[in-house]
Amino acid sequence: MDENKTELNEELENNGVEETVAEEVTETEVTEADKVTADAETAEETVESVSDPANENSNAFDDSEETLPENIESEIEQLDNEQQKKPFPLQKPVIIAACILLVALLGYFLYVGFFLKTPEGVTWSQELDGATYYFEFKDGGALKAYVGSIEIDSTYQKEKTDNGNTLTVGTNICNFYAGNPATYTISGSRILGNQVLNYSYGEGNDFALNQSSRKEATLDLPKDFTANEDLLGTWVFQYFGYDIYKVTFNDNGSIKLQFLQDGITYNGTYTVEGDNINFTYYVADSVATQLPYTVDGDKLNFLGASFIREGSDATPDQQALQVPQGQ
Repeated sequence: MDENKTELNEELENNGVEETVAEEVTETEVTEADKVTADAETAEETVESVSDPANENSNAFDDSEETLPENIESEIEQLDNEQQKKPFPLQKPVIIAACILLVALLGYFLYVGFFLKTPEGVTWSQELDGATYYFEFKDGGALKAYVGSIEIDSTYQKEKTDNGNTLTVGTNICNFYAGNPATYTISGSRILGNQVLNYSYGEGNDFALNQSSRKEATLDLPKDFTANEDLLGTWVFQYFGYDIYKVTFNDNGSIKLQFLQDGITYNGTYTVEGDNINFTYYVADSVATQLPYTVDGDKLNFLGASFIREGSDATPDQQALQVPQGQ
């Protein structure tokens, strides 16, 4: 019996050992499983934090927003208003300079318009024998005059004397006498366009130029014009190596006759009729004159003078020029 009891106890002890071992194994398995689960959760959180950094930034920004003062918008608006009110450093100097420039320009225009009394810078006109003469006094002493289709290049001089301001022109034009000083005064307003230049050579020789704008005289070109190819081009009359007269025939029927030493240019039209050139220019009305000519290569006999083609090697004959009718 004791033997049976002993065997029973051994079996119970063995069963207890086995249960204890089983419990320990079970606990070990649970612990390992929990550890694996925890590691997996940690890895998942790490992946999410790496893959979505915006969330962290957003959260950080949200947190920072929560720390901003409640009146931050009003403070920003106040700073903007102060910045707008603050003047630009160069603003005042620029405004002052602009005002000075504006005043200077205004003063200049007032001076030129109402107080400047000089012949230069104005186109003047004068009527004589039905023709209108225009005068332009240039800076530097050059004088340009026009009448009809005629242009006149001359000179002038101004001088202050005990008798007043004087004006002396270099060519007989209209009522101006070459080389004789005329006293002059200017009245009126340039800006209003009503200036008058009064000039006098003495008692009974008083004249006036009026401020004006030039009306250019034009002549109608001849219809159905047929050019003489031998005549076309520019021809020069020379005297002892000096160019005295020049004439240019164009293929459209226009002509330019220049008296170089006198500074006179006739602009007109021409047609060819046999051995004659019909030359037309304009003064008060159109003036027509018929002039004989002959042409031989680079030589042209015209106006009673021997011309050569400009740029050619031809030798001119020394002759005096006969002035055309109507000059």
